[in-house]
Amino acid sequence: MQVYNLKTLCSRHIIQKLGKILLLSLMLSSTTSYAAGSSGPVITNGKANYFTLEPAFVVNIIDGSSMRFMQLAIDLMSMDSLAIQAVQDHRAPIRHELLMMFAHRDIAEVMGLKQREKLRQEALEKIQETLAKYAEIDSSGTAETEEGLKYPTGVQEVLFTNFVIQ
Repeated sequence: MQVYNLKTLCSRHIIQKLGKILLLSLMLSSTTSYAAGSSGPVITNGKANYFTLEPAFVVNIIDGSSMRFMQLAIDLMSMDSLAIQAVQDHRAPIRHELLMMFAHRDIAEVMGLKQREKLRQEALEKIQETLAKYAEIDSSGTAETEEGLKYPTGVQEVLFTNFVIQ
């Protein structure tokens, strides 16, 4: 039988908490950007363009009577340069709507593949609604390039590029 004194227990508790804080800070700083909004790729109508919503989302989730953290790194895909520009211009309301949607979910709502796919679809719908409200972007429409290539307008995909629950 092993006996621990109060000093040992407190030290272990502090080390565990510091470990969690360090892990969370590493997760937040480790996301990389390959966003179309950076000084990198040119946004082209009719081709897949990607935009990273930065920083990654970190929200509380409920696990029984305790709280846990969920971190989501999200990229958006659009074939529409106007939609990419609208996402950049209206990043604040998009992030707000997504944070409100992700926060305080029960762990059962985010643990399985089906639940994560449902969450991804909800995020896509929320982004499309926000773009319609703030930028009058119709995600069910089509447009045409100068060469006559038709492409969908708005945001077509939400991609979870990092999904961590702690």
